[in-house]
Amino acid sequence: MKWRFNPGLSTRVAIAFGAISLVVALVLSGATYFFVRVYLVQQREAAALNRALIESRVVDASLKDTNDPSTALGTIPAATDSQVLIRVNGEWFSSGVTVSPLDLPPSLLEEAEQGGAWQRFSAEKSTFLAVAIPLEADTVFVEVFSFSELDQTLEVLGWVLALASAGAFLVGGAVGRYAGRRLLAPLVELKTGAQRITEGELATRVPIGSDPDLAAISQAFNEMASTLEERIERERRFSGNVSHELRSPLTGILGTAELLEKRSDQLPDREAALIEALSRQVRRFSATVLDLLEISRIGGDETVQNEVIDVSSLIDDVLSSRGLDTSLRQGEDVRLATDPRRFERIVSNLVENAQRHGEGLKAITVEQGPETFRLMVDDAGPGVPEDMARQIFEPFSRGDVTRPDGAGLGLAIVREQVRLLGGEVSVTESPYFGARFVVSLMRPADRDEV
Repeated sequence: MKWRFNPGLSTRVAIAFGAISLVVALVLSGATYFFVRVYLVQQREAAALNRALIESRVVDASLKDTNDPSTALGTIPAATDSQVLIRVNGEWFSSGVTVSPLDLPPSLLEEAEQGGAWQRFSAEKSTFLAVAIPLEADTVFVEVFSFSELDQTLEVLGWVLALASAGAFLVGGAVGRYAGRRLLAPLVELKTGAQRITEGELATRVPIGSDPDLAAISQAFNEMASTLEERIERERRFSGNVSHELRSPLTGILGTAELLEKRSDQLPDREAALIEALSRQVRRFSATVLDLLEISRIGGDETVQNEVIDVSSLIDDVLSSRGLDTSLRQGEDVRLATDPRRFERIVSNLVENAQRHGEGLKAITVEQGPETFRLMVDDAGPGVPEDMARQIFEPFSRGDVTRPDGAGLGLAIVREQVRLLGGEVSVTESPYFGARFVVSLMRPADRDEV
């Protein structure tokens, strides 16, 4: 798989600031190094030329007096940064051994015979400046000046400027990172607000800053959140009111249907079958209305009453009430601090879903860790396709559309109840080749069971 570098906006801003700072620093450093180098070299060359001219006159005067090159060389003060050479009638005399006459550039001596010359050259991995001045009687004065100290100075300057450029890149990147985070702070708040609204906290709002451009975005987000909250609340009230208004007449219809069903043996077969079908649909209608009432209550009342409950006993009671064997429960005995009513509703709905849509409950497993609690309900049904793993938790969503029983509210109620308990619910593949519904709840230390 080919790796692609895809940095975030704040990282790109930091890189841009760092790159701009680096370019500016390199330009300034390069210009500084160039001008300093030219200035120092020119100063060094000018000083060397003046010194060589003066010392050549001293040597020339000594040669006229003594006609001894060695004595003439002794009249020049010893110096660590230069070496004096004299060629008399083709023979070389030197005040040192740093540079051999053979290292001198041939063109330098040729130009010296025409009135003097100076030239830079390299020898022994060092840079030198040689100044050649012709004297009388086939004599040439040559003084070689070392540029080692100047080269070291320029090298140190180059490293200092390079490090300064790298520092400018780092400082620019840090400033860019800080600026990017400041610029993205309102967007991060919008992202956090959107996530909280997605999790069901519809009252979430983001602070409005002083920047007029970003303030307009925050204001628009808050207005959208208010509109969304009002619309959802209106829909919940409508659902709750309709369900409540239907409950009373439905109770009467259900009672009448049950009464007729008890006397169905006294009626002809055709009428008895119609009454049985009517009773079945009325009970289904009643269950749907009760589920709608519960969903509307969940949205309006999010109070959680925590108590320490025996999870194993609660699961056994749910299984027994549906005529199921309690051996279906697996795992260790657990005591959990949670809302008993909401937790019992979660277990009941998941067991009901496994029995009705999963071709039978296969196992209900309890696991606990230091900070988490997990409830897993397995069935042997057809399973849940991956593309429907989130859809089945939506109201009125049914995975198997070929089965008309059920309104598709059971798993929606499970999701809302789990959310109120601070957990999450998901569906995966079961070891029994069906579906496994997993409820994960936090189990913080301050709520440890006793």
